[in-house]
Amino acid sequence: MIVLDAGVLIAYSETHDPHHKSTVQFLGAHADERFSVPVLTLSEALVRPASAEEIGSALKKIMPLGLDVEDMREQDAVPLARVRATTGLKMPDALVIHTAERYGGSVATTDARLAAAAESRGLVVHKI
Repeated sequence: MIVLDAGVLIAYSETHDPHHKSTVQFLGAHADERFSVPVLTLSEALVRPASAEEIGSALKKIMPLGLDVEDMREQDAVPLARVRATTGLKMPDALVIHTAERYGGSVATTDARLAAAAESRGLVVHKI
């Protein structure tokens, strides 16, 4: 399982994004793997389309990836808080790391700080 951050989803769905081409190549090269996102990450990737009234088209672009959208549960609160406290990352990025740790996955990101924090915790990171 590869946990995607919002930057990957945004880059995939927006052709003008500077990471679009490399994201499409990465996702194509790993199409035989499961892609996962926390529900908050999916929501974060939909903020711009929501403000532009383009949610439908954004979802049509993203959903063919066959994403497993992970919910948060009460038992996630403490480990997630610990990830945020030890990494200093903002909550959405901490949630990506927590999800990868919880499900034994790797992380795909366009964010150097998130990549470094995930690597420091022993996770496999795909830097896009």
